[in-house]
Amino acid sequence: MSLKKITTAGAILAGTLLLAGCGGKLPFSQQKPNFDTTYTVNAEITYDKVSAKAEVTRVSGEEWNMTFTEPKNLKGLTVKLNDKKYSATLDGLSFSSENSDVYATAPHIIAGAVGELISTDAENSTASDGVLTYKTELDGASVTITANEKTGELISLKCPQNRLSVNFSGQKPFTLQLPDEDKATIS
Repeated sequence: MSLKKITTAGAILAGTLLLAGCGGKLPFSQQKPNFDTTYTVNAEITYDKVSAKAEVTRVSGEEWNMTFTEPKNLKGLTVKLNDKKYSATLDGLSFSSENSDVYATAPHIIAGAVGELISTDAENSTASDGVLTYKTELDGASVTITANEKTGELISLKCPQNRLSVNFSGQKPFTLQLPDEDKATIS
């Protein structure tokens, strides 16, 4: 190999490494995690001055369930959200509304922004210390979501305009369980 080829190859390698150190992306960088899965994750939610805890389940692409465990006055409240409506059930009482209704704002932001991760390109994220940070906009409000760089497990969601903050933990796969009477039997 000639000295000119070695020098050129060295310059290309040095330039690539320099770009990587300055936030550039290497052509062989890691793929974005698969966000198009069903899962259940614990959520500590702060919405304006209200703090709550809920189990958030992505049942399917557009269907989400949120079952509140805290505070006491919300315990047992189940919120279902899909692309057409919002419904809430507590002790046999139910309420439903259009997604644009004020009661659906926090669940809509959580489901909508996290759902957008599926179609977000890896180029629209930054990675640091194993954490991916995605910035998006939902209904005119800026939303920042963080997730584990390798597994895609959710870490946090922040929407300052709507005073919404969510910390996620304990994410695990979700599989729809059919009641015994709905299961087929083989004889």
